[in-house]
Amino acid sequence: MQARANHHRLSRAALATGLALSSLAVSQLALAGPAAAVPGLTRQSSTGPSDSVAKTQNRACPAGTVALGGGGAVTGATGNIGLDFMLPVSGDTTWSVTGREDENGTASNWSLSATVLCAPAPSGYQVVSGSSAWSSPSTKSHLVSCPIGKVALGVGGAVSGASTSELILEDLRIDTSSVTVTGAEDGTGFAADWQVQARAICANQPAGYERLLDDSVLSSTSVKSVTVTCSAGRRVHGVGAEILGGEGQVRLTAVHAVSTTAVTATATEDDNGFSGNWKVRAFAVCAN
Repeated sequence: MQARANHHRLSRAALATGLALSSLAVSQLALAGPAAAVPGLTRQSSTGPSDSVAKTQNRACPAGTVALGGGGAVTGATGNIGLDFMLPVSGDTTWSVTGREDENGTASNWSLSATVLCAPAPSGYQVVSGSSAWSSPSTKSHLVSCPIGKVALGVGGAVSGASTSELILEDLRIDTSSVTVTGAEDGTGFAADWQVQARAICANQPAGYERLLDDSVLSSTSVKSVTVTCSAGRRVHGVGAEILGGEGQVRLTAVHAVSTTAVTATATEDDNGFSGNWKVRAFAVCAN
C-alpha cells in the first residue's frame, strides 16, 4: 500500500508540475472559414431529493437541442460524496450526474444537481467517446481528441469499477481540440480493476471562441472554490475542472455553470482530511 501511495504522490506531483500555468489563461484557435455564433443557447438545471443514498440526477435539453457541456454539484456531506459520472446521455440530449458515498458512508442527507448547456446542434457538432483499459494503477488519465478542424466545447467523464465512491473523478480538463479525464483511487486504495471514460463535445469553432481557466489558492485549506467568467459579450458553452495536488484525498463537489457567463469549481478534502497543499482549477469555454 505504501508503494502505491508513493507512486500516486509522484504521479500527481508530475501532473501538477506539467500543468502549471498562470492563474488566468486564454486560448484561442484560428480555423479556416467563417465562424458563426451558436444561437438558442440555454442553461438548464435541476436538483434531486435530499437523502443518504446513491443517486443519479438527469437534466434533459429542450426538444430540438443538444448538450454542449454540463456539470453537477453536491449539497451536504460533501467530504464523503464523489461525483463519479458527469456525462451527456440519451443521444447527447441529456446531462447525467451520479453521486455516491465513499466506503465510510455518512448518515447526513445530501442532494445532487445537474446543469446542462443546450442549443440546436451547432455546425460540426460531434461527441467523441473513449475509455482507458481496465487496470488497477493508483491514477490514470484518458485523452480524447476532436476531429481535425474542430474545437472542444465541453467534456464529460466517469470512473467505473467500484460499488462505492472509492474512485475519484479528479480531472475534467478541456484543451482547445481535446479533453482529458483523470481518475484516482482514494486514499485507502482500491484493489480491483477500474476504468476512466472520456467524452469530447466537439464542433466547428464558433464566433468569439475562448477557453478560460483560473485557479484557487494553493494551500491546505479543506474546501476551495474558484469561479471563471467569460469575456464581455460571450456566454458559457462548456464546463471543466481539475484538482492539482490532492493525492486521491480531495474530491470535486461542484463543477457547473452557475450562470450563463460563469463557471464555478469546488473541491473538498475527504472525511479524513489531507495535510498537503492542493488547489482546484475551473475551465470555461465561452463564445458569442
